[in-house]
Amino acid sequence: MGKLVKNWTLAHNIQQLIRMHFLKEIHLNLSELVDIGELRGLCENFTAVTGAVTAVLDLEGRVLIATGWQDICTQFHRINPSTCARCKESDTTLASQLNKGAAYNVYRCKNGLVDVAVPIIIADEHIANFFTGQFFFEPPDKSFFVRQAKEFGFNESDYLGAMARAPIFSEKQVQAMMGFFTRLAKVIGEMGLAKLRLQQANTKLQQFAAIIQSSDDAIVGITLEGIIENWNPGAEKIFGYTASEAVGQPLKMLIPPERADEEAEIVSRIACGERVSHFETVRRRKGGQIIDVSAVVSPILDDVGHVVGASKIARDITTAKRAVKALQHRQLMLERTESMARLASFEWDVDTDVVTWSPEMFLIFGRDPALGVPNLAGQGELYTPESTQILFDAVSKAVSNGTPYEIELMTVQPDGEQRPCFVKGFPERDDSGRVVRVAGLVQDITERKRTDDIIKQLAYHDPLTHLPNRRLLKDRLQQAMASSSRSKNYGALMFLDLDNFKPLNDAYGHEAGDLLLIEVTSRLKSCVREMDTVARFGGDEFVVMISELATDKEESTSRAEAIAEEIRAALSRPYFIAIKRDTEIEHCCTASIGVTLFIGNDSSQENLLKWADDAMYQAKVAGRNLIRFYRSK
Repeated sequence: MGKLVKNWTLAHNIQQLIRMHFLKEIHLNLSELVDIGELRGLCENFTAVTGAVTAVLDLEGRVLIATGWQDICTQFHRINPSTCARCKESDTTLASQLNKGAAYNVYRCKNGLVDVAVPIIIADEHIANFFTGQFFFEPPDKSFFVRQAKEFGFNESDYLGAMARAPIFSEKQVQAMMGFFTRLAKVIGEMGLAKLRLQQANTKLQQFAAIIQSSDDAIVGITLEGIIENWNPGAEKIFGYTASEAVGQPLKMLIPPERADEEAEIVSRIACGERVSHFETVRRRKGGQIIDVSAVVSPILDDVGHVVGASKIARDITTAKRAVKALQHRQLMLERTESMARLASFEWDVDTDVVTWSPEMFLIFGRDPALGVPNLAGQGELYTPESTQILFDAVSKAVSNGTPYEIELMTVQPDGEQRPCFVKGFPERDDSGRVVRVAGLVQDITERKRTDDIIKQLAYHDPLTHLPNRRLLKDRLQQAMASSSRSKNYGALMFLDLDNFKPLNDAYGHEAGDLLLIEVTSRLKSCVREMDTVARFGGDEFVVMISELATDKEESTSRAEAIAEEIRAALSRPYFIAIKRDTEIEHCCTASIGVTLFIGNDSSQENLLKWADDAMYQAKVAGRNLIRFYRSK
């Protein structure tokens, strides 16, 4: 007995040393804890869906994952020594705050963008940092980036273009994204940690089998009366009794009182010659500890085939049961993470045509789990016909060529509502190279699409009048000039400035001025065709672009003048503005209009705008409420 205790003590001490060494190795190498390839795939998927930059750095500063970095940083800020120093200052500040124990840190880089970092904590160890950034919390101040372009010698047009491509996220969106990734990294890391620990434990148990004789199952021989006749070292280890203590004693000493009927039933079945295969139950060790065991009981026959006893092979599955429960808990955590991110997973077995869904899939498609999961052909009922064809084509290529796919599809909810989703599929091959399974992710991107629409509206339209802004005006003017080159028809550009706008603002405030600008917008739109463009240039300045007038310049000039006169007359009518619920004022506000013609790309956009502005100024000087055409000198 003393020798057994010494062996157990030795094994325990060795295992503690192994555990300390193992945890040290884990602390030094993140890749042993996290499936970097899988996490990179999720980051790339997340970047593709949200447009958010992602990066994972270990505590040594090594970049393990980096996806989707914005042009404004990679092509400008990280290249110029001065702006690069600001980037490094941002990285240093974020990392230092996390080292002080902050849950996360938000830093506005001096280059004008926002960076965020969150610590990755696994097994209570801070082992890496997750970064996202290179975005804005609100529409960027264009003048700041114009000044910065001049200061550091950037090409202003390219630099502002890169600025415009940087995404805008709310702080709430950023917190949700970082929460998703830290939870996901923690789940993956802990599952990897559990796997590595289990492999390490199994290896070391094999090495120590000769020392502690604990790798064998318990093999016990009993009589039909339940008296122990044989007791091997495995039984000694599992149940805690030595052979001298166990042989000759009743087996019931291992059975909890509440399980007595269970053993009596087994003995009766054995007496009839029946074999009792793998059943799970609980038994009591020396000292009273309850353990989980898996057992097989076979009858022992004498020379003439009579049952004279039973052979019981038992295995302690307490650790395995705990591991199963732990894995179930991890699975539950993963499902909760999917739910938070509206991200679901699926698998399709090519040979059996069986599709498996995570719980979140049912929520994304609004499907009752009681209906089960449709096979591949049945997936068509979940999408519009067009999306179904796209899906089937992608799956066909995945199976035949092993080609992964990333597609946007339109789901059809049970109530008929259509909602967009992003689907990513990964073909998996067997040892022969044949695709046997397709696994993937599905994400409901309805809110992201709505956000994209809002961002696009803010980027290209004036928020007050909803008219195209300067950026969209330039795009449409470029298209009109290209169309003019093909059709040989003239177009006209009109620059309008309100003549009596400031007094209204001064007397009644900006709210009254805003109401007048909205009414001006309505009148301008009523004077032009659907194909023409009315844009707000800034303040009380508007630009009207008329395309496809005529191939003859004089005729085009006459038509443009008629439209300008219609606009001038419309804007000259009195405005009735309700400044309060029961108070309405009458205000007269005319407009001075400058006009220039264009055909093809004979002149640049900058010149056309300047010429129309010069002509408008001539109308102002001549007395206002007038129309003037630009005349080249």
